[in-house]
Amino acid sequence: MPETKKGEPGSGDYERVICQIKGVLGARLVTDPDGSISEIHIMAVSGRNPKQIVRDVESAILVQLGVAVDHKKISIVQVELPQLPGEVAEERLSYTQGDRLRLVSINLFTRGLETEATVEVEAGTGGTIYQGHAFGPNAPEYNLRLVAAATVNALEKCCGSNWSIALEDLVWVEVAHHRAAVCAIILVTHQGSEYLVGAALADGDDRQAAARAVLKALSSRCYHVND
Repeated sequence: MPETKKGEPGSGDYERVICQIKGVLGARLVTDPDGSISEIHIMAVSGRNPKQIVRDVESAILVQLGVAVDHKKISIVQVELPQLPGEVAEERLSYTQGDRLRLVSINLFTRGLETEATVEVEAGTGGTIYQGHAFGPNAPEYNLRLVAAATVNALEKCCGSNWSIALEDLVWVEVAHHRAAVCAIILVTHQGSEYLVGAALADGDDRQAAARAVLKALSSRCYHVND
């Protein structure tokens, strides 16, 4: 495997960014001996225009990693997912001031070398549930970031179509002898981009804290979060 120079993004960084994009289930990179990207293979759900996914991938990598990727190196395979219990909604709702967000469930599934995080968020007074996914390496220290990324993915599905959000960072701090999650997300609209920050005390449940920190970040801009 080619060595990544210090300061340069590695395959895991690219895959993390790509998996934050709406509709993406997983991603794998193929690199040349010198470490440059030769191919990007992406698995996505059906229903989104593949060209739009490619454009989203190009934009996300450029914004978050500062790397311009040739769209010709990106290939998309789309798969049909079985209907989820409770008929989880995939359509996007327009933003309404005063809407509320409630964390419904968090699950982690391990498949060999890969872990999938699934997070369900209830949004709005109608109780519509949106399910987000994130995939990454099967490493305990990475699981909490996957939970945060899956929460962002769920929120992407309930944000207005003119909005795009992505997880920028998740860190852990100690405040007044309590462990807390602090996350930063980037919100992109037609007017530009801005960073939003949210924090949540762990209280013995790091997964809940990681997800709630994301909800709190978005609540600073447009939503209320129900406990």
